[in-house]
Amino acid sequence: MEDLSPALGKLRAALSPEQERVILKNLMKQKLKFPEGFLWGASTSSYQIEGGIDNNDWAISKKVPRAGKACDSYNRYREDFSMAKYLHHNAHRMSVEWARIEPKKGQFNEDALHRYHEMLQYLKDQGLKTFLTLHHFTNPIWFAEQGGWKNKRAVEDFADYTAKVTQSLGHLVDFWITVNEPKMYAGMAFAQGIWPPFEKGIISPKRVYDLMLEAHNEAYDVIHSYYPQAQVGFSQNIAWSEAEHKDIIDRLAIKFADWLSYLALDKTRYDFIGLNHYMYYRVHLAFNLRKYLHIGRGDKLTERGWAIHPDALYLVLMKLKGYQKPIYITENGIADSTDRYREQYIRDYLLAVHRAIGDGADVRGYLHWSLLDNFEWEDGYKWKFGLIKVDFKTLARTIRESAYSYSHICQDNALTV
Repeated sequence: MEDLSPALGKLRAALSPEQERVILKNLMKQKLKFPEGFLWGASTSSYQIEGGIDNNDWAISKKVPRAGKACDSYNRYREDFSMAKYLHHNAHRMSVEWARIEPKKGQFNEDALHRYHEMLQYLKDQGLKTFLTLHHFTNPIWFAEQGGWKNKRAVEDFADYTAKVTQSLGHLVDFWITVNEPKMYAGMAFAQGIWPPFEKGIISPKRVYDLMLEAHNEAYDVIHSYYPQAQVGFSQNIAWSEAEHKDIIDRLAIKFADWLSYLALDKTRYDFIGLNHYMYYRVHLAFNLRKYLHIGRGDKLTERGWAIHPDALYLVLMKLKGYQKPIYITENGIADSTDRYREQYIRDYLLAVHRAIGDGADVRGYLHWSLLDNFEWEDGYKWKFGLIKVDFKTLARTIRESAYSYSHICQDNALTV
């Protein structure tokens, strides 16, 4: 410290060692800037937050929990979107409920479309860019009864629905997400049998996956027929997996899993890549009667049991870099009911994003999952992903401390390290 000016030397002499350490630490901090125009916000989906949806395949099922009133966001959207604006978000991802809009085949509910128009207009009035998802896991009852996504007619039905939404709402949409996580939906509903229609098949999951990708392509063309300059994509959940023992069987298993994930990008047309990322796996195939697949998740786990491994996001982004399309992270988040870990989780994952951008990945936005605590599918209301806490008895909203930390990042377009 001998090179300090005399004035600074006097100041240092007046400081306690602890005060000096704090000052030096603050002086060493730097701001990692994100690209100009970077989009910051959070994501939601209709059935998970809206409430009052009783005419889709989830709502009528007796095998899974029902969302019921959820967050009542269908009526309280102004409060929710105002909080997003208050937290310096400049973008928001929401979905529309197909069963609300088309309760019977070919019959469209203008009141529902009007409400979604109000929601999107309110977001625009608040200065937020809009991401609109057309399909987020749920289906109208009539669609499910005719065979759902196993029926070839699904492609045409989805195109008709897309056309109606585009005509009614397209002028308020900045980014379109046709289908959310088609691979996940096909696996959970038709391979594992955990979601409606609760089937456990070998052939049907791939057929469903392929039809959803075909439906995306049709929807892509429909939207562009009305808005040639529209930004249209879909969201795919992509994990990063590594072979635990590096043997050929484990590597082949990972190649197969990657093929399923990236197949969607190879078979479809899109203007941007929507990435949902939560998972990191260490994979080992163990062929015995009791267990055929061991998945080592890492040492640090969320309440949901998912590994906290920010490098996994970096590695996925670097792989997506090769597709030479803009990338928007449309979901990434942590189940954390205590809010002890969310702030650090966001910071660590955004550090990975910033590093990927520096290494050439064209990442243009980050939408945290989720804005609100919400209905988490087969687990009901068990997991708390929200930047905003929701009391599901009173529906009172409370902004979590981690949301304020994220808000500073959004406001500064930078991460202080």
